[in-house]
Amino acid sequence: MGRGGQRHSKNAGVMGSEALTYSEKRKLGYGTVTERLGKDSQGNFDDCALTLQPAKDPVCTPDGIVYSREAILENLLEQRKANKRKLAAWEAQQAEEQRQADEKARLQAEARLVSFDRQNHMGASDSTVNKLQSAFKQTADHMHDDKMAKSVVSIQENKERMKELKSFWHPSQTPQARGALNKPSMDTLCPGTGRKLRLKDLIQLNFTRAPPEDGGRYMDPVTRTTFTNTSKLVVLKPGGVVMLQETYEKCVKPDGKYEGKEVTKKDVIQLRHGGTGFCARDEGKVEAKRHCPLGPGNGLADLRGQHQGPRSHGGLQFWN
Repeated sequence: MGRGGQRHSKNAGVMGSEALTYSEKRKLGYGTVTERLGKDSQGNFDDCALTLQPAKDPVCTPDGIVYSREAILENLLEQRKANKRKLAAWEAQQAEEQRQADEKARLQAEARLVSFDRQNHMGASDSTVNKLQSAFKQTADHMHDDKMAKSVVSIQENKERMKELKSFWHPSQTPQARGALNKPSMDTLCPGTGRKLRLKDLIQLNFTRAPPEDGGRYMDPVTRTTFTNTSKLVVLKPGGVVMLQETYEKCVKPDGKYEGKEVTKKDVIQLRHGGTGFCARDEGKVEAKRHCPLGPGNGLADLRGQHQGPRSHGGLQFWN
């Protein structure tokens, strides 16, 4: 029995078995792949969310996302240009649809006029008039239908077009569907959250520089505590001062003033903290997931089955 068990383990999956082992499934890339992220893959509290580098002339959004001023201004400008292009395309589509509707109405009016003339001056019957109107209506509908419009193209034009379609099965040679465009929104969005963001919503951040011997870049202006990625920071809108949340709760919130400026609850924004690599602190940001519905064909392992040979135990092998 012991020998049979050994032979069974050695021959498992060799004779064209369709059942994959756990190791083979992972190598083929099926399902959801999970990766544990370390500290080096996460940014610091003062990093720009666009450049992923320490923010220069830092600003933040109402949601506490930190950006370099130059980077976020360039991004918002590009969004405005893209919105204008989308609006121009939508307006062109609306004009084309209006033109087609006017053309269809003109043909229908012409059909009614011709039918009236034939019925009253040429003695045509009602059935003939109805057939004539139906023919005009079909002609108007076919003018706006891509499939039917192809049938009215002359044979000579088809011959000229076929000279260009040498690879008709290629995606680039197939006719493209005309997708309906919706009216685009002209609002600019925050790249980090996708929420509406205007230029005037940006808040200037005024960090207090820490002494070089402290080993950090910035510190709390009141307690002189050096900021780290574990620090919970808030920014006060009136002056853009960045401080610890604990300092705000104990020193600013009771009086509602800082440096002679009134500070209300709406004037306090909590900044996004940096990454530490710990699940409890980073709130699930230490794990990345990716779903791969198409695993076979990635070259990491061969497809097992009939005429595919024995399993490869991984490795770069192809069975053509």
